Amino acid sequence: MANVGIREFDAKRMFFSYLWQSYNGKKITSLDDFSSLETQKKYVIKPDQLFGKRGKLGLIWVKLTLDEVKKWFWEKNNTEISIKETKGILDTFLLEEFIPHTDEYYVAIKGERDYDEIFFSNFWGIDVEENWEKVQSIKVWVLENINEQKLSEIFQIKDEKILQVIIQLFSFYRNEDFTYLEVNPFCFDERNGDLVVLDMVAKVDDTAFFLHPETWQNLEFPNTFGFEENARERYIKELDQKTGASLKMKFLNTNWKIWTLLSWGGGSLVMTDTLWYLWYDKEIANYWELSGDPDRFYTREYTKVLFEQMLDSPKPKYLIIAGAIANFTQIDKTFTGIIDILEEKSEEIRKKWIQILVRRWGLNDKIWLKLLSDACEKLWIPCKVADSNVYMTDILKEIKL
Repeated sequence: MANVGIREFDAKRMFFSYLWQSYNGKKITSLDDFSSLETQKKYVIKPDQLFGKRGKLGLIWVKLTLDEVKKWFWEKNNTEISIKETKGILDTFLLEEFIPHTDEYYVAIKGERDYDEIFFSNFWGIDVEENWEKVQSIKVWVLENINEQKLSEIFQIKDEKILQVIIQLFSFYRNEDFTYLEVNPFCFDERNGDLVVLDMVAKVDDTAFFLHPETWQNLEFPNTFGFEENARERYIKELDQKTGASLKMKFLNTNWKIWTLLSWGGGSLVMTDTLWYLWYDKEIANYWELSGDPDRFYTREYTKVLFEQMLDSPKPKYLIIAGAIANFTQIDKTFTGIIDILEEKSEEIRKKWIQILVRRWGLNDKIWLKLLSDACEKLWIPCKVADSNVYMTDILKEIKL
């Protein structure tokens, strides 16, 4: 299962389609995309590449003529920009008609484990985070429906149109399997009162794709800004979309020495943060997560890709196989998949002198830790195995660089 960001264009297109309304936005990637636009209208253009603060970065231009918007696109397209330490190329833009309006409103919906939380404020825009005390919120538990009266009272909404927009957004969010939806801001066309969504940020649960064969048609899952995935990362991403488990893979520097095969998202962060704290930040080769009870096939494929990438590098390495309490993940499936690949690639692993450090806990952990240890011993692969008597991060003390 993965919560993945989608383009603003797709989020708005899906939302207005959900309301049985038309959407006037266009995704712009070349000058050919301007061909059907009307010269008498004014336009808004901005990058649509999964990064925020576009207003503060000076990357939103409003009320432009068709010639002006073409010129702006010509100047910005395929240029490199830096956002903090991330560099990337601008290549995808969202163009919409400029709509005259007055009042604007902020609303966001965020999914938690047992509830969804709705946020609302009359204070909107690029400084909403700096003025978060002006934002009200309400929790809607997973098995509950939205309470309109409670919503109106907590958010102090007197205008029925505003209330209905929040209800429509929440219905769209839940029924279309979104995990995060932010509109900052929305307003109403002063000419006819129609709803206008000026800015939208959205994430979906991509494993729900099969539930929405029509509304998710042509839905794109772009990479985060500045990240270019290789073929192996793309393959794992495709596998992740086919399973309810969580398969994450990102190579940081494939020439570095410390590689990880971590279970449980929180555990993955703990281990990565600890490596950073121990001054190994310049040796962390990857960020990976294998959790959510993957079966033998998915574990084997995941581990195979990991070793293929490791073995491409000439340096000796450590592989850390670790995780917290496997409260529902059956580690026999996980370890069986790992052992399959150890047997398949044992000769190459020995030649590269890859050392394996293991700390895992879960159902029948002692049995499977021993099986993994015995397999490594049989294959002459250096391996140190620890169970729940050892802190998850203590295994890192075995690293000697």
